[in-house]
Amino acid sequence: MKKIILTSIILTALVFSGCKREELGYGKTEQVELALSIVSDEEFSPVPDEGTKSDADLNNNNDVNEYSLAIVRTSSGETVKSWDRFADVPTVVTLEPAEYRVDAKSPGDKAVAWAQPKYAGSQTVTVVAGQTQSIAVTCGITNMMVTVKCTEAFLNEMNDDFTITVSSKDGVLVWEKNIVEAGNSGFFDVAPLKIDIKGTRKTGGSINHQASIETVAAKDHHVFTVDASETGYMDFTDGISIDYSLNGREEDIHIDGLEENPVDDEVAVPEVSASSIAEGAADVPVETASVAITYTTNVSVASDAAITLNDQPCTASASGNVVTVTLPALTAGTSYTLAVPAGAVTRAGAADAAADAFTLHFTTAAAVEEPEEPNITITATAGLDEPVTYSKASLPSEFNLTVEAPAGIANFIVDVKSAGLRALLDTVLGTVPEKDRYTVDLANMDALKLGFWGELFGISDNSDVKGQTSKTFAIGAFLEAMPVETNKIGVKIIDSEGASLSKTLTIIMTE
Repeated sequence: MKKIILTSIILTALVFSGCKREELGYGKTEQVELALSIVSDEEFSPVPDEGTKSDADLNNNNDVNEYSLAIVRTSSGETVKSWDRFADVPTVVTLEPAEYRVDAKSPGDKAVAWAQPKYAGSQTVTVVAGQTQSIAVTCGITNMMVTVKCTEAFLNEMNDDFTITVSSKDGVLVWEKNIVEAGNSGFFDVAPLKIDIKGTRKTGGSINHQASIETVAAKDHHVFTVDASETGYMDFTDGISIDYSLNGREEDIHIDGLEENPVDDEVAVPEVSASSIAEGAADVPVETASVAITYTTNVSVASDAAITLNDQPCTASASGNVVTVTLPALTAGTSYTLAVPAGAVTRAGAADAAADAFTLHFTTAAAVEEPEEPNITITATAGLDEPVTYSKASLPSEFNLTVEAPAGIANFIVDVKSAGLRALLDTVLGTVPEKDRYTVDLANMDALKLGFWGELFGISDNSDVKGQTSKTFAIGAFLEAMPVETNKIGVKIIDSEGASLSKTLTIIMTE
């Protein structure tokens, strides 16, 4: 059954932002409303067997409240609003009439990981003054799910040291016996898959089988079931299959019977079959901390292994047929060579069966330039960077709030946060809807708000604020109206280029 999680928010343009979860519908015909919802739709196809953890894996990453949300102006590609968590998105957001793209995606950005299904979606909307548009962003599955199962016959036939390695160009996940029995599912960005199955039989000898899955797509749930006959050889005639039922396809991929090619344990030499970083890879994230190298047999790392990255020593450890090399800190935009010398890796239990040297070249991604700070300043006589205390009996003779916005002020939003001041506004603005009562845009006021807020801030017309590059307000009268409590007032400036800066004025008033 599909799980549809619907959470609604209301975004309005040219309104009073800064007051979360309150919708403002007050203003002139320039006001624009945009009703937006996120719908997390679609699921991977269910695993036929009970006992896997696919449901838990999916639920682990499908809470819409944890999705990120971004609003992008389509004409310029500029992200005008963004939030890391949908739960933090206010219902009131300032937008100018234009065409926008709303992007939503689930958390987690690893290309290969356990328990990390990914969802993403976009919706384009044209925001028109005087109209209300409603859109729903449907977030579909963007990666693939892999489940590995082993039949009882396979588990009875094989020693416990078997490994089933699934890899793509982005990385590697290894299913050992405990992981298979736990039913853990892995998740891969869409890319062809390679499966390496290795192990030793209880009756003697080893198996080594590879398979490739080239036809892949988002939402695929690949279910690999490994079977073995009891005659001592692996049987894949009906063994490995892909379940594509979510995509409306009934298609199985069968692998022909395995040719074992048994070898003498004493002379079998491990060879590299895959690496979590591809040879010659570019734009490798500078945060990458390790490289996983997959071999064709179970391996050990020699205690004196001189593994290096650009001549810097690295530590390494082996688990099954995978060697994990821990890297030193990487530098952006740098070419690296990882060198694993001959003899550093040997077959497990056979130190004389040493692997050949392995060399890996890659380049890290260039440094990302930090965005410039908005060219806006907000200053006050006191109370912006840290609270200031005044007594009713001894108020300052002058108190100023100054804004500098070289690109011109587009919105000057004041948000009254404290209970006492809000109670005062309830008395003075009793005829104004409560949702419009505590927040005002001093650059875009109607006649009613000009009458009250304009007197407090010394404004007779919107043009006294809108478009101004510098504005100083003498707000001593505002201080006189403050009750005896901690008074908090939010101030947010948005300039004509869309840059913004927010501050909170905190004034502790005593008797």
